[in-house]
Amino acid sequence: MSESSEMRVDHVSIAVRNIDTALAFFRRCLPIDMRVEKCPGYTDDFNWCDFYVGPFKLELIEPTRPDSFVQRFIDKRGEGLHHLSVEVTGLEPLTERLEAEGVRLVDRFDAGNGDTTAFISPRSAHGVLIQFWQVPRIATPERPRTAALRLRSGETVTLRVDHVAMAVRSIDATREFYRRHFPIDAGRDTHPGYDGTFLLCHFMLNGYKLELIEEAPGGPPGFVTRFLQRRGEGFHHISIDVDRLDPLVAQLAADGVRIVDRHDMGGGWKTAFISPRSAHGVLIQFWQTPEGS
Repeated sequence: MSESSEMRVDHVSIAVRNIDTALAFFRRCLPIDMRVEKCPGYTDDFNWCDFYVGPFKLELIEPTRPDSFVQRFIDKRGEGLHHLSVEVTGLEPLTERLEAEGVRLVDRFDAGNGDTTAFISPRSAHGVLIQFWQVPRIATPERPRTAALRLRSGETVTLRVDHVAMAVRSIDATREFYRRHFPIDAGRDTHPGYDGTFLLCHFMLNGYKLELIEEAPGGPPGFVTRFLQRRGEGFHHISIDVDRLDPLVAQLAADGVRIVDRHDMGGGWKTAFISPRSAHGVLIQFWQTPEGS
């Protein structure tokens, strides 16, 4: 990686039919801190807003007309995770190098005043659309590590977004793509998942944790197998650590939020997911780990 192409993941973006409706849902379920209220995008076919959960930034995008790229995405795949946005200090030399190495770039745009962007096609990036934004320098905002959500019972739960997960056909091939084109740090090696039907690994991109999951060879078909058969490679879920899972899930369920795949592994390890049918196409995992782990 060239020194002129420093990188930092800024946010993950969610395509929704209506920002106001989606934002109301996320306000109920997560301790969000608004950064930018809904406003027009850099082209006139979409609106956007963004917010933090602790240090983790989420963006919502909605279409403003039928031919919007957001509307095309929703028509094809439904609401859900749309792209990963990466700040970069040397966009032009980076894109030149990527194209020379056979990476497919799409949707370049110059908004003026130094604001330029380009995307790696999902066809090159194992199903994930990756945006690059030119910035003058890399600066990580000072944000609290966790965020607290006060429940109606009077209890408070503490949450921390841990990672974004991608379902892939081959962890080795996908990890090699990121090693070749991004300044990643090795995380945990490939190991079995909690139910034995999948394998996973983690790596870091300038402090941002990404997870790869693949079906376990020779094992029974599981959720990764079903996902790949139905949707192909791409974003799978956002994982959030929580200090006490049960009271949070109880309130969500009471509010009509669909909870799926709840597991108690014993020893303080618990997990549960908010169904994409409730969360505007996003699968949200909550993890409770033993205290001090």
